Amino acid sequence: MVISSDRYPTSKTWQDVDPTTHPFDSDQALDVVRHVLSSPDPGTGRPRGLRSDDAVARGLAEHYGSWALHWHNAVDEASHSGMIIRDLPPSGDLEQQARRYTSALLQWRAWLEELAAFFAQFAPGPDTDAEETRRLRERAVAPLVTLVVERTGAGELWRAACVDALMWYLESTGMSPLEAEDLADEVVDSQFESWIAPDAEAVGRAGQAIGGHGA
Repeated sequence: MVISSDRYPTSKTWQDVDPTTHPFDSDQALDVVRHVLSSPDPGTGRPRGLRSDDAVARGLAEHYGSWALHWHNAVDEASHSGMIIRDLPPSGDLEQQARRYTSALLQWRAWLEELAAFFAQFAPGPDTDAEETRRLRERAVAPLVTLVVERTGAGELWRAACVDALMWYLESTGMSPLEAEDLADEVVDSQFESWIAPDAEAVGRAGQAIGGHGA
């Protein structure tokens, strides 16, 4: 897998990546990745697998939809960097590359499915009023941050994954994508630090900030 410094924008909505609305057959993933690796890149005509992971990511998004694009921003390029996707198979010939990309895709999909299951546990009902929705959001913060810390190891870049998770959860409860992104960014920037798993006090302040938003 060639890791490029040309990363995609991190902005993406829960609607883009929600696994409940984007079917996926994991048993077919390796065959799909093999096909994408050998398919010509539109810009150069060369096989995508001989170009970069950018080209492969675009090919997977063409097949699966935009959710499959964003694994590219979640690969752990260095030990304990705090990214979602870690411990990939070694790179090498096209078949080894196919298994490496497939592992990355499956890890990304598994993370999205784990988040979707969590969001369902903390979803407001159709009759939930605004005040109860705010309390529900506040209660969700601690277990959601814990989930992210466990997955990333709270490494250097773990806060980006935390912003995504909080933003997506807030969207899933009815907050607009822009408002959710702004709130998640503000809370993570003000309460959490790189390389440090937040303590209960910091998580509590984050929950209060999110629960008090719009009150």
